[in-house]
Amino acid sequence: MRVEQALRNRKSCRAFLDRPVDAEIIRSIIAGAARAPSNGNLQPWQIYVLTGNALASLKQAT
Repeated sequence: MRVEQALRNRKSCRAFLDRPVDAEIIRSIIAGAARAPSNGNLQPWQIYVLTGNALASLKQAT
């Protein structure tokens, strides 16, 4: 896919399903994202995956 195609076809999700995402899908997405370049190879990202009470607490706080 070309950059122009990606920009034209991008979407913003405003509604989400009420079922959890399979853990293997999350692992796959994180593994792919970890291969993305970072400025100066600093790799400054932090990833948090919340479920259960932790997710409910975050939802309530925001």
